[in-house]
Amino acid sequence: MKAKAIELRDLAWQEWQEASLHYELEQPKLGARFDKAVLKAIEDLVRVTCSYPERVNGFRYAPVQDFPYCIVFELTGGLAIVYSVFHMSRRPLRSKKRRR
Repeated sequence: MKAKAIELRDLAWQEWQEASLHYELEQPKLGARFDKAVLKAIEDLVRVTCSYPERVNGFRYAPVQDFPYCIVFELTGGLAIVYSVFHMSRRPLRSKKRRR
């Protein structure tokens, strides 16, 4: 199944822009490379949404190639809703096991 449309939530847009600016300030043209990688990941998730398995929390996660970012989205009917573009080491997907 593939999504017919995509909706990018405000938080996802804000996270994307902040990361892009950070990379651009770090090295010229790196922000543009990040933008291209995010766009490619979004295009991929629209084309092949089911290749990204649904997790326990009901969301799907698409990695951003060459960057430690992930796109969190949900498939509702023919709409892919992007909720977040986040840095994997800041908010890891797996919870740490508690030591007893």
